[in-house]
Amino acid sequence: MKFWRKLGNEKNNILFNISFALFNIAVVVLFYRNIYLTTFLVLFSSVIALVKWRSLISLFVFIFGALFGSFSEVIVISYGAWTYSVTSFLNIPLWLFILWGGTVAFFYQTGKEVGRLGVKS
Repeated sequence: MKFWRKLGNEKNNILFNISFALFNIAVVVLFYRNIYLTTFLVLFSSVIALVKWRSLISLFVFIFGALFGSFSEVIVISYGAWTYSVTSFLNIPLWLFILWGGTVAFFYQTGKEVGRLGVKS
């Protein structure tokens, strides 16, 4: 019973996190050919998420994910592992920086929410 009560308290946060992830996926799938529109929409959703999460750690995680994830892709792409059909910076799309940051922050926040439910490894 305790789990279901906690779920009620955390339900809105978890739904927000899922909506954030699904929105970003939809934006990239629908608009990836338009780098600036995709960048704006992903940035817009990330700003909303970071404001909602209100955490300096989340901001740090976002920036770390944006830099580490994107530059990892730049390295892998330079060795020919894969390519992006539309690029704007170092053979990757500009929105990828923000998407990586949002993805890492999403996983961090979702992990916190699951931890609040009392779920342990």
